[in-house]
Amino acid sequence: MVMTWIAGIAAGAFVILAAGILVALRSALSRLGQVQAEAEAMRQDLNKLSLELSGLIQPAEKTIREAHRQLQAASKLFEAAGQVGGAIAHTTSAAERITSVLSESAEQHAKRYRTKRQVSEALEWAELGMAAWQLWQTSRKPETRTEDEHNGPVFESET
Repeated sequence: MVMTWIAGIAAGAFVILAAGILVALRSALSRLGQVQAEAEAMRQDLNKLSLELSGLIQPAEKTIREAHRQLQAASKLFEAAGQVGGAIAHTTSAAERITSVLSESAEQHAKRYRTKRQVSEALEWAELGMAAWQLWQTSRKPETRTEDEHNGPVFESET
């Protein structure tokens, strides 16, 4: 009887163990199905993302090429601007030299004008003095000829 009991308990334990294993396997299969479904969803999401990324890569590549082309054009523009700057510097230098020459020339002309004006004024004063002297001499000659009977010019020291 004990053996029957032991055999019954062993059979009951085996059934419980088998049921537990079946429940665990069913639970594991269920979880495996969920993991598989999630993996499939991830795969689909990855496919979508890869399609979107490939769609974005082409415009990005095109944009990068365009940016590179524009940078090359900008570098040519900066190079041209540098050349223009050099030309402006050269023109400025030439203009400064011309201005310097013109300034010196204007200064020389001003000095000449001052000198000419001074000479002109001196000549005018000399002419005025000569005219005054001649006027004085002509006004004295009739008086002195009648008194002195002198043929030469009359000087103040003689009177």
